[in-house]
Amino acid sequence: MTSSPSSLLVQDRGEGPAAGATKPKAMTIRPHGRAWPTRGRLYLRLAGAVVMVAWLGGLVHFSTALYGRNYLSIDFGVYNQAWSLIGHGHLNPLSTLYKPYPFVKSDFELILWPLALLHLIDAQPIVLLWVQDAAVAASGFAAYLWIADYLEERRVAWWPAVGVCTVVLAVVIVNPGVYQTLLYDFHIEPISTVFVLLAGRDLWSGRTRRVWIWIALALSCGTFAAITLVGLGISALVAGSATRRAGATLIVVAVAWLGLISLIGANAGSGLDTYAYLAGRTHLAGASAIALIFAGIVVHPSRMYTVVFDRLHYVWLLIESVGVIGLASAWGFGVPAVVMFTNIINANVGFIAQAYQNSAVFSFLLVGTVMALVWLAQRLRWGWIASLVVGVAVSVLALVYGIATSPADIRWATAQVTPARAAALTRSLPLIPPGAEVIATDSIIGRFSARPSVHWFDPKAAIPVSTHPVVFVFDPANENIIPYADPADDVFGVAFARDRLGARVLLNQSGVTVLQWQPRPGTKFVVFPAAPGSGPPTRHHETGPR
Repeated sequence: MTSSPSSLLVQDRGEGPAAGATKPKAMTIRPHGRAWPTRGRLYLRLAGAVVMVAWLGGLVHFSTALYGRNYLSIDFGVYNQAWSLIGHGHLNPLSTLYKPYPFVKSDFELILWPLALLHLIDAQPIVLLWVQDAAVAASGFAAYLWIADYLEERRVAWWPAVGVCTVVLAVVIVNPGVYQTLLYDFHIEPISTVFVLLAGRDLWSGRTRRVWIWIALALSCGTFAAITLVGLGISALVAGSATRRAGATLIVVAVAWLGLISLIGANAGSGLDTYAYLAGRTHLAGASAIALIFAGIVVHPSRMYTVVFDRLHYVWLLIESVGVIGLASAWGFGVPAVVMFTNIINANVGFIAQAYQNSAVFSFLLVGTVMALVWLAQRLRWGWIASLVVGVAVSVLALVYGIATSPADIRWATAQVTPARAAALTRSLPLIPPGAEVIATDSIIGRFSARPSVHWFDPKAAIPVSTHPVVFVFDPANENIIPYADPADDVFGVAFARDRLGARVLLNQSGVTVLQWQPRPGTKFVVFPAAPGSGPPTRHHETGPR
């Protein structure tokens, strides 16, 4: 290995062995522990692979259950629509669920085009969920391998290393953030996390040529992946002189990629307006948007401080299951700091409160926690005692928190749509003509989005009508799940479509109502009035899945 000996923010000499630094005499967590068995490295990797594959099977079962219940919302719909259309040969699909624009301009998530090749194997949109499951498991395994490599490179004795690796696997599996990530539709962030992790591991180990393959794949995942790579570049900068040049280059490349995306207007789904308050504006667009945000932070930092301090408890909820001490490590600091900062200053609190937006935080912080504890054990006199105490405390907090929460996430998810309603929704799918436009309620629209024209049911908004016929799918009971939706609007919408628009009922079963409407020639929009006394405001079609 050619990694920096300490990999901490506070370095011994600020250099790694590749720069000529003298490597300090290694100690072990157990000072008189035996050396690793000849095949110890292989044993640890095989054990981790077996556990991760078994866990992946459980994740696939979880996602399949969600898919069977039709519990898939707007964000899944955005990717389902693009993935399905690309898979059918429409290489420049229009995304219609939010403000209509070509999907490529949503967030420049080019990775979806090669993913669409899976359409040739299985055209069912559940493939997207399985890809996300595989990405989550791969991230856990990549973090595990990195930790195993680090323990070997630092000459930690065999049995302490086995113990650390065992705890790492347990923490990965019970982390509630994983299940919240899988619970809320499909997103690109878990996929980009795999590539960023692999890039980080290769940077740490000195594989500077292969690392650019992972970086290129990460950049293909869009704007937020590029932001995450800025964090990785910061880690490489502070980890030591061996990775400093690569870190600086990575930051330049990631920022240049972000500038290119902004210049060509391919960030329509990035939610720039949710940062506009930092610049004292209500709307941001164009190549100057990011510059205006940074200028606003510098000139009026109080706007940012107020939001950050109000949301620090969300940060704690994110990191408590993987160890706060990991932020003291160079490799555990950069990505989590940049990702969480980007999300915490967003006007939409969901960006810092939802795990999928912060999926890269978990793995990097877990790697950093192990590095920090090993550093503590090896660099301080009797440090192994302090490291053991802190390590046990971190492990207990992570495991107790995860064990108590993760199963609850699973139970909550599979209970949202009753079997009867799920069956009614599934039965409605083949009733919809292939070329029809679909307007459906938020919480179940994902399954109905594999078509050129689909919109969410948005009372008081002008919903475009582009094809005939138009099919409405209402599931009022599920609207209780969406914070900005009101079930009363759905009930009122059913009556309006049937009695005022003259829509024909195709299915009315278990609370699910499907109606088909033939608009008059020349109809461009349809506007549903809100139910009398309904609370939530109209949502409008202006933002993207991020």
